[in-house]
Amino acid sequence: MSPSPRSKPGLRPEEAIAITGLGMVSALGSDVISSCAAARAGLTRWSELDLVISDEDTLEPVPLKGHEVTSLCWGFQGYARWLRLADAALRDLLDYSGLERDTAEGTGIHVQLPGDWMQEVHLQGSLIDQFPEKERPQVHEDLVAERAEWRAHVTRRLIPELLSLSAFPIAPSHRAYTFGGAATFTSALLSATAAIQSRAVDRCIVGGIDSWVDEEALRCAFELGLLRTPNRAVGRYPGEAAAFILLERASAARSRGARIEGFLGQVASHSEGGHRFSGKSSTGLALFEAISACFPAGAPAQGDIGLSIVNLNGDEPRAREYGHTLVRLQASGLPTPDQRWYVPASFGELGAATGAAAVCLGVRGFARRYARSARILVALLDDEPSRGAFVLSDIP
Repeated sequence: MSPSPRSKPGLRPEEAIAITGLGMVSALGSDVISSCAAARAGLTRWSELDLVISDEDTLEPVPLKGHEVTSLCWGFQGYARWLRLADAALRDLLDYSGLERDTAEGTGIHVQLPGDWMQEVHLQGSLIDQFPEKERPQVHEDLVAERAEWRAHVTRRLIPELLSLSAFPIAPSHRAYTFGGAATFTSALLSATAAIQSRAVDRCIVGGIDSWVDEEALRCAFELGLLRTPNRAVGRYPGEAAAFILLERASAARSRGARIEGFLGQVASHSEGGHRFSGKSSTGLALFEAISACFPAGAPAQGDIGLSIVNLNGDEPRAREYGHTLVRLQASGLPTPDQRWYVPASFGELGAATGAAAVCLGVRGFARRYARSARILVALLDDEPSRGAFVLSDIP
């Protein structure tokens, strides 16, 4: 288990990292306000997906269900689907934050995209067995090279095309990508806050894009046994979204008259020794260590953190791991608030977009006064080894 760097404690109020903008598109809404309001109301919007299976009880074909952004993504797949989602979310953020084009010079952007970990697990499992044994090494090498070429293609095009669509020209030196699952979002946050604190940029747009209903991702998740189906009572429902947040120094935000709706506190991540398919059960230690690192001065005052946002998604191993984490937190006197929000409950499994979506939910809770907590603990679990946590606050 390896720790990551963490955000610096004890920042002066003017150096605090303020959250001044949100943008999101999801199955529940075309913008962050409607998406979070619908989630707050407990709404869901289901779609029948293209993957059809046979119901073992009725022997009839049944399409899988998921949370799909049908109005925006109908007919788009792969890279084009990601770009459609990202364009809508970034336009929403720019409108929400009031960020003008002349601020682009001092702005950075850090985008998280899905990694290829799940595809590699799928390949090493049932997929590679479809080929004769002597051909498998070459097939694996070819598919790894194909994925590397795809990633190079995406990193070359996505941010430039996204910024061109929004007419917001951020300098190439201020652009970055991260690849991975939900908990990897903490790496993007740490990178962005480091750039802001070092004065490399005044502010940074940070977000994630993912689609588990996209054809390839959907079939991969289904064949790995991750999805809930008529024949499998336990599992996750696929979803898709893009979400962005705007981080900036509080002093820079106030100087441009920005609306501050929250602050980013401590950020930390740790790694498990195994992963979802390693056959090694998690004891919750990595997530516990990440959460503990968010409270370097010890346990907060009783009631200071009255809300957790967690990405439990119907997956039994993930629920068991979080249960182990809660036991460790309680034994250490760290917060285990009774009020919990679950990102996948409203939006489905969002993968790389989960962390930014959690921030949107929390900050809208501050803005609309229904969070009922001065600070929010966000805990992110993953199929991959990464585990992450961070704190949101409505005061610096």
